[in-house]
Amino acid sequence: MKNVKRNKPLVLVLVIMICGGLVLSTVLAYFVSRTAPQEDPEAVYKSQVAQVETLIEQTEKSLEDDPENVTLLTQLGHSYYTLGQLYAVLNEPEKSGTHFAKALEPYGKVLALEPDNVDVRVDRAVAAYASENKEVAQDEFEQALADDPTHVKAHFNYGIFLYFALNKPEEALIHWQEVVDLNPEGEEELVSTAKTWIKAVEAELAEREKGAEEDEQPSKENETEEKTE
Repeated sequence: MKNVKRNKPLVLVLVIMICGGLVLSTVLAYFVSRTAPQEDPEAVYKSQVAQVETLIEQTEKSLEDDPENVTLLTQLGHSYYTLGQLYAVLNEPEKSGTHFAKALEPYGKVLALEPDNVDVRVDRAVAAYASENKEVAQDEFEQALADDPTHVKAHFNYGIFLYFALNKPEEALIHWQEVVDLNPEGEEELVSTAKTWIKAVEAELAEREKGAEEDEQPSKENETEEKTE
């Protein structure tokens, strides 16, 4: 993750997510493996798309009889999110963004029924960011952390959002450091990834500061020459 650059095109941000960036707080549906299958990965991912689409059809049918079933609504949100991941891997950014956006509705219905469900609020924030709904993402991240200041995945994901979406690396570092300080049991990989982000962004900021000082040096030299003349 060294020399990470902000404001990447959406498809590159999605690749970062799949490789260990943004993470959902809860997972009830399928998930995309971080390691590509060895044999014909495209065919495998397309097969997974078909499986998730079938799951969505089944879940929507079940919701017709039980529209306020939180478990089903959460699963539907996860399924749409998973399709977004799969289409990102398949290099279809338009479909990817569309399905990330579709996850917002079922997640929103869960929150209407359970406004204190911080896990789903974080998941909705992640899906909003992935679909470039920045205002929704920021509102949900801030509300999640207001409800639970110790929610490590809210801190971690908010850091990613602040860094890439809002170009605020210093604020991102604060949230990643919070993940490291909280250091919850069972989240060793997340803590390790946060440390990696901290190291990379601190190096980037140091390099930026060094470049700024070098740019100022010729200006100061010119001022000195002008005074001498």
